[in-house]
Amino acid sequence: MAHEPSTERHEQDDESASRYSLYPLCRWTTTVILLQYGFAKVFGAQFTILDSELDKPMGTVSGFWLTWYYFGYSPLFGNLIAALQIGFGLALAFRRTTLLGATGAAALLGGITVLNVSYAIALDAMLIAMIGAVCSAYLLWQHRRELAAVFWHDQNRIAPGARRARPRRVHAGVVVLLVAGAASCSYLVADHNNRLPTPLDGTWDVTAGDFQPTGLPGPADRVYFEHNRAYQVVLRSGNTWQTHHFEIDPATATIRIWRTWLSKGEELLSGRYDLSAGRLVIRGTDLTTRRPLQWEMRSVPFERLRPGA
Repeated sequence: MAHEPSTERHEQDDESASRYSLYPLCRWTTTVILLQYGFAKVFGAQFTILDSELDKPMGTVSGFWLTWYYFGYSPLFGNLIAALQIGFGLALAFRRTTLLGATGAAALLGGITVLNVSYAIALDAMLIAMIGAVCSAYLLWQHRRELAAVFWHDQNRIAPGARRARPRRVHAGVVVLLVAGAASCSYLVADHNNRLPTPLDGTWDVTAGDFQPTGLPGPADRVYFEHNRAYQVVLRSGNTWQTHHFEIDPATATIRIWRTWLSKGEELLSGRYDLSAGRLVIRGTDLTTRRPLQWEMRSVPFERLRPGA
């Protein structure tokens, strides 16, 4: 029994020594990773795109190159990410700003890890990001008391909370109304603006008939009735795309197309459609030429638009 305090103290000393040896290791490992990431962007080792990838249809581009192109598209955005990574890396290099650096590093490297997993980025890059995320998470864990004090125990001194029960209930009700309002508004936008499904939704290759609104270099060769943009139809001729407004009435199988999405403007086509077994036929009037039109199309399978999906 007399040896128990000594044993406990020895175990605590071992734990403390282990912690204080792991802490600087994680700190400097994260510093090196962030600085490497940041300067790679500054000097063009990251977020660059290949000409051969730029020349591919977007649906055939891998997740890796989509991500690379997106982040590299804006030099301002790419340099901002680089500045944050270098800044947080330098913050980790100094004792007084270690917590600030670890907080930023955890967010950045955690996000990079999720991107690497989601978009199938190279395995070595994913492992580096994961190591950095784990190291920064360990640093935050060691500072958990400071974080709890700032974000929980000390509350908000600028706008202190009410002490009475009634204002708290009112506040909770306001939060519930805000959540319900935002959720319902987003749902309505998605279902009645982004998506308002029609039987024609999808991609169609034109097999017969010439429909060429002003501005297209030739007759439309592919038609997109967009599922994720209510009332939007896109006509393609070669490498030119035009966006228009369309509406159908399934009860009467009628279709009309206007010049401008949502605001309509000049009417371009009016007629009836017949849809069966992946074949779409539109018979009506080409209002730009005032001539009868018979427009025939075949559905394009999703696999052809995005191989390997």
